[in-house]
Amino acid sequence: MNLNFNKTLNPFARGALLAFFAFGLALLSYAAAESASKVHPALTSNAQAATNSVAISGELMAHTCAACHGTLGRLGDESFMPLAGMPLRQFTTSMVDFREGKRPATLMGHVAQGFNDAEIRAMGEFFSAVKPLGGQP
Repeated sequence: MNLNFNKTLNPFARGALLAFFAFGLALLSYAAAESASKVHPALTSNAQAATNSVAISGELMAHTCAACHGTLGRLGDESFMPLAGMPLRQFTTSMVDFREGKRPATLMGHVAQGFNDAEIRAMGEFFSAVKPLGGQP
């Protein structure tokens, strides 16, 4: 398959495509700088990983929680802790405690080990902004 954009796209379309990619790269660079500069005090380990992180989408990573905690952290029952509306400090402290083995768990310790400080903070910021279901705290 030959993807020669010089032949398949007119000059205007090539310029628009180039501008789109340049804007996306600039946006990612800005987001990476912003997320790396904000580390929550509750996050004490992996501080270097947070400094070196790339742009992180808490909303995107939050989907990994949906199987147990419900879509957007909203549950229809009480089997698992709802994450929607959880204060940032509570979320980050809980995740760090799970990750470091300070809080007993059968599954969450393994799950939390897959996230660095910046990723935990990004998910915490996302969940704290999501409104819980009507009957949830």
